[in-house]
Amino acid sequence: MAEPVAYAIGLKPREFEEMQPGEFLLMLEAVNRQRREEDYRTAYFLSFVIAPYLKRDSKLTLEDIVDPLWMTEEELKAKKEEKARQEKEHDRAVLEQEFAWALRRE
Repeated sequence: MAEPVAYAIGLKPREFEEMQPGEFLLMLEAVNRQRREEDYRTAYFLSFVIAPYLKRDSKLTLEDIVDPLWMTEEELKAKKEEKARQEKEHDRAVLEQEFAWALRRE
């Protein structure tokens, strides 16, 4: 099961056979870290390309571009729900601040 992964990351059959499981896992983590860094670098330059087409108040971040590549659907859903909860709290705080005078009259 690990052999296709090993060959996909560029290991030769003999190199894979000589590796200990721990060494293979460390190498796999290093390759994933390198790929993630490349994805962030690509997203950084992509943000400059798409910037003219976004609204002025757009809050698009590098994480918004890269996270779908590296997170599971459950993690993305949880992150989206957390972001919605934070926006709701922020909106509530702004409304309470803006309309505090109306609340004091009562």
